[in-house]
Amino acid sequence: MQRFSISVDDELAEWIESQADERGVSKAKVIRDAIETARITGVVQSDAADVIEGKDLLDQIERLEQRVTALEDETSDPTEPEAEKAPEDPVAAFEAQLTDRPPRTEHGEQAVLRVFSILLEEGPMRTNELRERLSPEFTEYYTDPTSMWQSINRHFDGLDGITKVGHGKWDADPSELRTTEE
Repeated sequence: MQRFSISVDDELAEWIESQADERGVSKAKVIRDAIETARITGVVQSDAADVIEGKDLLDQIERLEQRVTALEDETSDPTEPEAEKAPEDPVAAFEAQLTDRPPRTEHGEQAVLRVFSILLEEGPMRTNELRERLSPEFTEYYTDPTSMWQSINRHFDGLDGITKVGHGKWDADPSELRTTEE
C-alpha cells in the first residue's frame, strides 16, 4: 500500500475526525473510504465551494426529476380521458362482465357477484369458507352447499377478477377487471 501525505483545512479535518470517532475507525480509513466512494460514484469535484454548497448534487437531482417527468409523460396517453384511467368501482366492473353470459339465472349471477364481493372485502378464502358464507343466502335455490358451489364456481374461469391462488383457495383481483368497455 502506498502512502500519501495530505494537508486539509480545519473544517475538513474536523469532519474526518468526527467520522472516525462516530464509526470507530482511523482517520486514514475515513479518507480511504471517501476516496473509494468518489472513485466508484465518479463524484469528484475540483471546486470545493460546489461540493460544500452541493451545487452538483442539486443539478443531478434536477436532471433526474426532469427525466422522471419525461418518462411519466411518455407512459401516459394524452388522448385517454382521466375518467378512464381512474379505477372504477370494482364490484360494478365485475358485475358488468356478467351481462349476456352464464350464469343465466339471476340467483346464479348474484351468487357469483357475492363471491367476488366477499373476496374483495376479506381477501383470500378457502372453498369451504366461501361455501359456508354463501349457503345461507342461497339455500332456497340449491339442494345443498356443495351443489351450489359446483353450480357457480364453473363460471369463474371465464371471468376477470376471481382468481384461484392455491389449492382450494380463491381471491379477488380487481386489477384484472377492464375499466372501460371495449
